[in-house]
Amino acid sequence: MQFDMDNKFMKVYKEIYQHEKFRELDGDCIFYYSWLLDLNDLSKKNPKEFTDKDGRVYVIFPEAHAYKYCNIKKGKLYRVKSKLKEVGLIDYEEQKVKKAGVSTPIYVTPYDHWKRFRKVENEMPDF
Repeated sequence: MQFDMDNKFMKVYKEIYQHEKFRELDGDCIFYYSWLLDLNDLSKKNPKEFTDKDGRVYVIFPEAHAYKYCNIKKGKLYRVKSKLKEVGLIDYEEQKVKKAGVSTPIYVTPYDHWKRFRKVENEMPDF
C-alpha cells in the first residue's frame, strides 16, 4: 500500500484518552491505532483491493512499516497489537508462518463506532 505522506498530520481523538475502556492503553497503542484509522480511510477509497469476501474493509500494515512509521520495536509491536485486539479496536488473525514483508488483514474498529458506546468520566470541556 502506498502511504500518502503529503498529509503531514494524523488525527488522534482526544476522547480515547478519557474513555474508560481504553484508559490502560499507552501512547504507542493510541498512535498505532491512529495510523490504522488513517490507513482504513485509504482502504475505503480502494474497496476492490481492501475488502474481504464478507464485505469488511481491512488494512495491510506490515511490521516493517510499523517500525519505520510508528517507531515501534518488534517486541513492543506485538504487545501493542495484542492490547488493541483485546480492547476491540482492531481484529486480525495471527499468521501461522511468519513471512517477511507479508501482513495479514487488520480490521480496524472505526472511531465513530466505539464513540457511540463511550462512557467518559471527565469529559473535556468545549472551549
